[in-house]
Amino acid sequence: MLTTQKIRLSIDPLNQIADMKLASKKIVLSSGSSPLGKELLSLLLLEGALVVVGDSNPEEIPNHPNLQKYKIDPSKPDQMERLIESAIETLDKIDVFILNSEQITYAEDEKEDWNKLKILFHSNTLAPIHTVQRLTNLISVGLHIIVVSSDLTKIPTPGFGLYGSTKSALDYFWDSFRKQIGREFRFSRVIALEPKLSDPKRLALRVLQSVLRPKKRRYEHISQLGNRFMLKFLPFLRFFRTLAYAFRLKQEKKKKISPNDLSPSTEN
Repeated sequence: MLTTQKIRLSIDPLNQIADMKLASKKIVLSSGSSPLGKELLSLLLLEGALVVVGDSNPEEIPNHPNLQKYKIDPSKPDQMERLIESAIETLDKIDVFILNSEQITYAEDEKEDWNKLKILFHSNTLAPIHTVQRLTNLISVGLHIIVVSSDLTKIPTPGFGLYGSTKSALDYFWDSFRKQIGREFRFSRVIALEPKLSDPKRLALRVLQSVLRPKKRRYEHISQLGNRFMLKFLPFLRFFRTLAYAFRLKQEKKKKISPNDLSPSTEN
């Protein structure tokens, strides 16, 4: 109960400032069973939004009168199309579409696995791009699309080469397409901290802010702005950042081949 009260106190100022209330919003969310998806769903439903969610494990999402769940694979463009069509049938229209789907990989940049590589790029890049294209071709005007991006897309980061490259490709398309298509649609991007530092509750509140007040770019944490400023104007800091991530990656690899990991498991 205390947690809910704290969340509501955080949201109420947003509702007072926002021009449109969540109660009038018809929202589609992909990957509602993810840590971010669960936090975001609870906030949206708490404020009376009508939500359609597409997820590979919809049974993990609690039922709610304002929620309709569909079982889909967010990494497959044809199933994301099915989510869009089902949402329009259910809600009559879509006010906000939140692209939350992603696959996270770390310390696997050296592995040669074509199938995993395809799944990673389909989930993080190709399916989201196709979804944006489909939405803007199907809906003529007024749609608000929100994407969750990553803070790792601007600076090379040891250990996150594959993950960062998929998010960078989506970011490039997003920025270019947003300028190309003009003002018929609204595009908001929420930039999350790296996966190990990101807090789903905090990130969900930032996404909620973007639902209420569309903004081209919004950061999960204020420290990200300071970090970007420092790295831009003090380039030598990038060297130390790279060293720190390289050291962390080396330690991570040691953990994966430690004797404890190689010993027989006692779990059933």
